[in-house]
Amino acid sequence: MKKVAVVYGGWSSEADISRKSGKSIASALRRLGFNVLELELTRDIATRLLEINPDFVFPVLHGKPGEDGTFQGMLEILGIPYVGENHKVSSLCMDKDLTKRLLKEHGIKTPRWVSVKRKPLKGLEDWNIYPAVVKPSEGGSSIGLNIVNDKSSLMEAVGNLLKFSEKAIVEEFIYGEEYTCGFVSGRVFTPLKIVPQTGIYDFKAKYTKGLTNFFPEKGSLGEKIKQLTLKVVEALEIENICRVDFRYNPKKGEIYVLEINTIPGMTETSLLPQMANIDEITFEGLIKLIISAKGFNVELSSNFNNDGRGQME
Repeated sequence: MKKVAVVYGGWSSEADISRKSGKSIASALRRLGFNVLELELTRDIATRLLEINPDFVFPVLHGKPGEDGTFQGMLEILGIPYVGENHKVSSLCMDKDLTKRLLKEHGIKTPRWVSVKRKPLKGLEDWNIYPAVVKPSEGGSSIGLNIVNDKSSLMEAVGNLLKFSEKAIVEEFIYGEEYTCGFVSGRVFTPLKIVPQTGIYDFKAKYTKGLTNFFPEKGSLGEKIKQLTLKVVEALEIENICRVDFRYNPKKGEIYVLEINTIPGMTETSLLPQMANIDEITFEGLIKLIISAKGFNVELSSNFNNDGRGQME
């Protein structure tokens, strides 16, 4: 029985969501027959992992530290195998500014933007595109996201954001529809159209059950999104797992990449498990695919076949 350490929590603004995701994953791993140890991210995590000596680690760390490559780098130094992207890819995808620069270099559409660091506030002098979206450059779950319509609101939103974030992103608001698409172990899932009842897919809409509706996109637009997801994966050298978020403007017929998540949420309302389920992959099957993406051998019970599909009820 392989020993797996599931590490979650910590002190980021997304720690509570991380714990929910981690406990869901830990339960699935136990159902798959693993010996699972659940660990809260603490300052002495390296010492604890060396004492436990797991066969591999399953990081479920949303935000900083963890999703930014720092935890992965530590594991690489310790020589402990782990699930997911390496420290370089994790760090790159965590920084929306750097991600957008690389996407632009590869000819992939992303909303026009400017990055703003702490004092002095430079980069906003010539900004005149409204509505504008203000969000932290490194962070997720839509924490700190604001939509502003004028210069004074922009300056206030950026100033407030930089009180707890080192760098902010200001980008043009793309009118249209929101989509997301998952990638795991070479497979691209059926994209989801996201329709929040409040009109904005913010933190509350993301994590309050029933506040957002989701629709599988299986037509020609869905295929375009899947192909664009593969292009993003190749551009950013992603090998194992990610979820790519998009905005689609139907009037112009243009698809824009918003951001990339290398440790997507895995709660009951999370998007990656929903997309897997549309493609007839159970939650346990999804976990199996994530693990196998790193080359770890996974022996499944008779309820699962070789491609990770479970017996659907």
